[in-house]
This record gives sequence, C-alpha cells and structure tokens, in this order.
Amino acid sequence: MNPGSTLRIPAKQSFWISLKIQGRVIKALFLREMISHFGRHNIGFLWMFAEPMMVTIGIMILWALVGHEHGVMPSAGFALTGYSAILGWRNCVNKTSVALTANKGLLFHRNVTVLDLALSRSIFEFSSVSTSFLFLSIVLFGLNILVPPVYPLKTICAWLLLGWFYICAGIIALYLAEKSELFHRISHVLMYLTLPLTGAFAMVSWLPKKLQPTYLLSPMVNGVEMLREGYFGEIVKAQYSISFIITCNIILTAVALFLVSQVNKFTGSE
Repeated sequence: MNPGSTLRIPAKQSFWISLKIQGRVIKALFLREMISHFGRHNIGFLWMFAEPMMVTIGIMILWALVGHEHGVMPSAGFALTGYSAILGWRNCVNKTSVALTANKGLLFHRNVTVLDLALSRSIFEFSSVSTSFLFLSIVLFGLNILVPPVYPLKTICAWLLLGWFYICAGIIALYLAEKSELFHRISHVLMYLTLPLTGAFAMVSWLPKKLQPTYLLSPMVNGVEMLREGYFGEIVKAQYSISFIITCNIILTAVALFLVSQVNKFTGSE
C-alpha cells in the first residue's frame, strides 16, 4: 500500500459499521435516560415500570368498583389492554416531544443525533409501559383473574405495531415542539382529545354500524382491536386491518424521518 493512499471501506460494510455505532449510541442514551429518571437509589430502575403499573392498577380497581360490564370480556382485561395502550400513546408522544429540550447539550458529540435522542426517549417510554403490561398480565394470570392470551403471537405483534406507531408519533411531536412553542401549551389538551381515537374505551362492534368505518380510520383503533382479539380470542368480535396499520406506520415513519432532518437543520446539528 502506498504511504499516501487511504483505506477505502466498502459502502455495504460502512453501513453496518455505522449501524452498530448508532445502536451503541442509542443503548447508551437509553441507559442514561433510566439513570437520570430514577437514579441509583431505593428501587432504582424498577420505577421504570412501577409508575405506569400503579396507574393501570388504579384504573382497573376503579372500573371494577364502578361495575363496568363488557360482555364476555373481563373488566380487568378490558382496563389492562385499554389503559396500557393509552399510557403508551400518551407517554411516547408527551415525553419524546421534550427529549431535545432536555438533552441539547449531547449533540456536541459527533455520533449523537436528534434522531438518537428521540428514539432513545421514545423506546424508553414504550419499554416502561410494555414491562408494566407484561408484569400485570403475569400477576393477573397467577391470581386467576385473567387467562393467558388465546393468541400470544397476535398479541405481541399488535403491541409492537402500536409501539411502532407511538414512536413515530413521538418523533413528529418533537419536531412540532421545536418548531412552535404553542405546541407545548396545547399538547396535553390534544392528547385528551385523541383519547377516543385510541380504541381503548369501546370495541368497534359496540358502535352503530354507520360509525364503524370512520372509527376504523384510526390506526390505534385497529391495533387495540387486534390486541384484544389476541388476548381474548374471537369472542370479542374484533375488527381491524393489519395491512392498514402497517401502511400507516410506514407512511408515518417516512414523515418522521423527514421532519427530524428538518430539526437537524434549524438546530445546527447536521
């Protein structure tokens, strides 16, 4: 090799090297989120799922005391699946939207990007709710309040599809928060207004037939319907389209990646 020559890495190999580096960056940021949120004292990282778990338990107890009836679906199961979906949606969007505000100084590091900050925060929030959902499910199975999911694979796929949607929505919320201070002031109101679109409070089959096609235009409704069918089987008469959820998620991913590139421009982190 000539002294003046430079080593050229094939493009394909360079891509995988870059992917590994970004994977390590996101992992490090994820652990940083965990430590900064919960510290190293008391139960530490266990608060990661203890917080959403306590909220979900409170809602389940409230619905049980009020006497909600959901046909063949146990009220505990209806509350668990519905409120876990709401927590995932709310936490991913609200907390990812401020990820850049809290961590702008980390962009000083060459390998840290706005996308890394958004992904680490949204994955952290979704992981918290997912762990809470899993732990509560196991506890309720052990107490014979619920039975294990009828279709475990469908349940997992539905939850992951919902998580994909939440994470992309969180990245878009980060862009809106950086673009306009008004978004910070109205974001919590907007989240409350979107609650009917989560599908957490009613099955599609319970609605008048005229409203059902409109209700199914929400990807989250489709995801929660699929989640409940995976959990309780075909007795719940779920209505959903997997292809619709995936198509919406792909479009949302493209929009999120484009918008995060715009954030890079006006933060000077390119």
